[in-house]
Amino acid sequence: MSNNAAAPLPTETPEWQTLLTLSASARQMSIHQQFENDPQRFDKFHVAQNGALFDFSKHLITDEILAALTGLLSSCGFEEKRAAMVSGEAINLSENRAVLHTVLRGTGTQKEGAQEFVKTSMHSMMWITNKIRTDNTIKDVIHIGIGGSHVGPALAYDALKNVADGPKLHFISNIDGAFVKETLSKCSPDSTAVIIASKTFTTQETMANAHVVKDWISGTQNLYAISDNTDGAQSFGVPADHILPMRDWIGGRYSVWSSIGLPVAIAIGFENFTHFLRGAADADQHFLLSPPENNIPVLMALLGVWYRNFMDYRAQAILPYAQGLAKFPLYLQQVDMESNGKSVSNQGAFIDYKTGPVVFGEAGTDAQHTFMQCLHQGTDVIPADFILFKNANHDLHGHHTMLNANALAQSKALMDGQENQAEPHRHFPGNRPSSTLILEEQNPYNLGLLMAFYEHKIFTQGAIWGINSFDQWGVELGKTNAKTILEALKAENTSIKTDSSTKSLLSHLCGKNTKNL
Repeated sequence: MSNNAAAPLPTETPEWQTLLTLSASARQMSIHQQFENDPQRFDKFHVAQNGALFDFSKHLITDEILAALTGLLSSCGFEEKRAAMVSGEAINLSENRAVLHTVLRGTGTQKEGAQEFVKTSMHSMMWITNKIRTDNTIKDVIHIGIGGSHVGPALAYDALKNVADGPKLHFISNIDGAFVKETLSKCSPDSTAVIIASKTFTTQETMANAHVVKDWISGTQNLYAISDNTDGAQSFGVPADHILPMRDWIGGRYSVWSSIGLPVAIAIGFENFTHFLRGAADADQHFLLSPPENNIPVLMALLGVWYRNFMDYRAQAILPYAQGLAKFPLYLQQVDMESNGKSVSNQGAFIDYKTGPVVFGEAGTDAQHTFMQCLHQGTDVIPADFILFKNANHDLHGHHTMLNANALAQSKALMDGQENQAEPHRHFPGNRPSSTLILEEQNPYNLGLLMAFYEHKIFTQGAIWGINSFDQWGVELGKTNAKTILEALKAENTSIKTDSSTKSLLSHLCGKNTKNL
């Protein structure tokens, strides 16, 4: 199969009907009872790979359900779609683009010039990394970007601060001027390098912020850019040898593995950055070579499809029990919801089944004191992913033990609940599913492994749903409207052609009377 459109939609497969039938009995299933019936349930429903352990035994599944889910996977052409992605076919159909974030870490591709581009780009990235890290005058690095150019690097920096020995990183993403001013107040223009990350070098928020920082910094000798528009970057004033190129087959939300990861490499060193890439590469090999029943990202995806389409669960909680992964739920919000928040198939037809869930989360144990009340006793069932590290990256070992004890306790409480009919407010229904993913320690390799596992989960779900996980047209309409409204606000012109509500709000912001509009 060379084109995603050739695969049937999931509702057209016999496995879909089988799963609809199985879901009726699954609603009556007790996870706790499943363990009572089968003491070997954990052994059957967990996978250990590359130092990671993925436990999916606390889910509303049986061997029969899992077999039907893997059958659905096959019927939707998953293997062909996976091969098409890593070989460099243009699987992003609406933009006619290949999707080759895997080649950035050395996996796959027959696309002409891709491997050569990556090799050259990585060499230039290493040169800039070492240049900045060995310049004793540079104390801070400001990275300006938004969306995929921001979220991945910001997460990676937070997660790897324990190995960061380079200049301190600061991230400017939001167009909010207070945010920009606050960031600049922490740095000195004489000792700061600035990286502008924008594939087009025209992104409104990024370029507005870049102009402010360019006026603030001392000259352009410490100005760097990551962009597919190298001419635009040079015209802005970035020296030619300070520009790292991008390609259209590197999607923004999958770009931290590319030159977009430059600030991360500067912070942790290029050798550590290669360990980050190697973790992702090992996740790639596991995803490509392991059978579905022993494939961590595929199993994650199948569970998600089971709950979204057959159990009508609408959300997914991400619970990393590590403060360094506090931004991981935000990162997954973008990678998952921007990828699979779609209602049109690859065949260009509106679909009548559910796709991407709402993704949210917080670092434990903070999450336990905020939204987890809803997970335990709310009217919606929300499956959860618990992410733990076996070993601490600090010497407060008692804290680490307590952290992991809380994660396991929450998972157990979600499953077992607590019977209390006499005091209903103390009654916990239980039977709330969760996965547990345990990694050895918080380091560049395991972060790469973790992030790539979820990338492949999201791809797999998109393959089953028959949608394009690699465009994001839903972002564009708001941008278009913003340009028109921005000009109206600048000119205090309230006569633009728009709806009455927007016109009234515009008049209010311009300080004009809205009573008679």
